[in-house]
Formats: sequence, C-alpha cells, structure tokens
Amino acid sequence: MTQETANHPSRADRQNCWKVRDAYFECLNEAKVLDPFAPAAANVCQNLKEKYEKGCMKSWVEYFNKRRVLEVEQKELLERMRAQHQAVKDREEQTKNQSS
Repeated sequence: MTQETANHPSRADRQNCWKVRDAYFECLNEAKVLDPFAPAAANVCQNLKEKYEKGCMKSWVEYFNKRRVLEVEQKELLERMRAQHQAVKDREEQTKNQSS
C-alpha cells in the first residue's frame, strides 16, 4: 500500500487485503496453527504471510490476527456453555423421570 492509501484504502485495496488474509489463514488452518503470532506460525505459509502483511495495513493485520484467535476462543466457550446447559437439562429430565 502506498502512503497515501495507507490512511484511506480503496475498495480494491480492501478486497485485496481480505483475499490475501483469507489465503494466509486457510494455510494456517491446513497447518493446524491457530495463532499467527505463535512460534509454530513462524515456519509455515511464509510466502502468504508476506503477501498478507504487504497487502493490508499494519493495524488491520494486528486486528485480524487477534480476531482470529478470539473467534476460536469464543466458539470453544460457547460449545462448553451449551454442553453444560444440556447436562443440566438432562439431569433435570432424569430427576423428573425418577420422581414420576
């Protein structure tokens, strides 16, 4: 990105950023690497990482990387909460059936 477009990326700049981000993240997924900042990420997808970092503003790269990890953590938390909720419902149903 040029200095002029660094503050105001064009639609094409944004689309390119998302495209290279998605390609890089897909490569990380295939390598089973969640956190782009993790040491394991240092040795995979280097070509795509360079394109991603050149194609997106630095603040966007930091945001997307943090958001990637946060989304997975949120999904895991939601699944744990759903499982706990289901376990409570199952116990209540079991107790109800035993008292009948």
